[in-house]
Amino acid sequence: MSIPVDPPRLPRSVVRIAIVSDYCYPRLGGITEQVHGHATEVTRRGHEVLVITPKLAVTPRTVDGNDLPERTFELVQIGRAVPVYLNGAETLISVGSRMRRRLSQIFVAHGVDVIHIHNPFGVALPVAALLRSGSAVTVGTLHSVVPDGYRPLRALRRPLRRVLERLDARVAVSDAVVDSFGGHSPGLDFHAIQNGIDTEFFSPDASPPAHLGDKRNILYVGRFDRGNGVKTTIHSFSRLRAARDDVRLVIVGDGPLRPLVERLVPPEIRDDLVFAGRVNRQRPRYLASADILCTPCSLASFGMVLLEGMSAGLPVVASRISGFEFVMRDGVDGLMVDRPDDEAGFAAALDRMLDDAAFRRRMGAAGRERACSAFAWSIVGERLEDLSPELLGINLRPTAGDVDHVARPERAVRRLMGARS
Repeated sequence: MSIPVDPPRLPRSVVRIAIVSDYCYPRLGGITEQVHGHATEVTRRGHEVLVITPKLAVTPRTVDGNDLPERTFELVQIGRAVPVYLNGAETLISVGSRMRRRLSQIFVAHGVDVIHIHNPFGVALPVAALLRSGSAVTVGTLHSVVPDGYRPLRALRRPLRRVLERLDARVAVSDAVVDSFGGHSPGLDFHAIQNGIDTEFFSPDASPPAHLGDKRNILYVGRFDRGNGVKTTIHSFSRLRAARDDVRLVIVGDGPLRPLVERLVPPEIRDDLVFAGRVNRQRPRYLASADILCTPCSLASFGMVLLEGMSAGLPVVASRISGFEFVMRDGVDGLMVDRPDDEAGFAAALDRMLDDAAFRRRMGAAGRERACSAFAWSIVGERLEDLSPELLGINLRPTAGDVDHVARPERAVRRLMGARS
């Protein structure tokens, strides 16, 4: 009697992935968090990850010091990232005289299989990585939306399309990004793969700061960029404070416009408004101190601030914009106000939530469940792994002895993108 033998399993190949971005810690922001989370999750899945980013010419100070998340991947810094203020927002531009040559050397020295560029339109470093990519697969994730009729986008339509055409896969963090760029790039496909969130870090179990426990707190989180809604938040709170005296506004954020923002505060509410400054790893504690998160943003590709609040079990009052609608559900995870500048509408929504504790708890619990079930990094990482083989093509380099992968190009693509055999 012969003993049945299970067929031998193919070895699980280690894939070498280079993630390129202008944004990385200690620079705070949504793209930074996505780069770090992406690299951490892929490393957790057993692959070799190299993050390539510039050094910051200016490192913004945070009130909680240099406390940064643990890094489990290799980091290489080339060039310098210079902060600039364009189109009403603070951004970075990378500079460096030998950036392209250095990138080529790094790609070859590390034997990179996949290059994943976050914000492939970024000046200098991301574009240079795309031009110097000799890897089997080059992926780009688009993180931004642009207003309708945005003139620079129309003027740069051809070079931007050439950038998109060079990518094997074009990932957009929401349908809002697809709609923003798709009309300027007919015939090109985009994959909407959402941003991820560390649901263990942004947790309802965080302990709030003791000095914020004596009132009911409305929380705003974000840079003081023109479109993030800090002005509407302050004016909405002023209306709310005129109707009730049990509330405080806590503003977590900073930026070059801070002197102007501080001048927006009416004298009668100054004692009930806290400028907490730029906060990094202590954000879950501030979320835990709040009854409601308020974010009247006018333009966003996704809404990481919303997702952080939802993951922390906090109900949200937000503007009804396409990037936010991709993340939260109006009437389920929070309330949406149709116009981002509707101060009376935001004040009324905040007042309604404050008056109904069961309503807030229900929405906070629903948001937490949605964050964990739809946006946790384990889920987003799997979606990145499962990018369509038909889209990426089959020009792949099998590892030594991986003969079966040569005969099965679909499996080879999935292996190269990090899927488990």
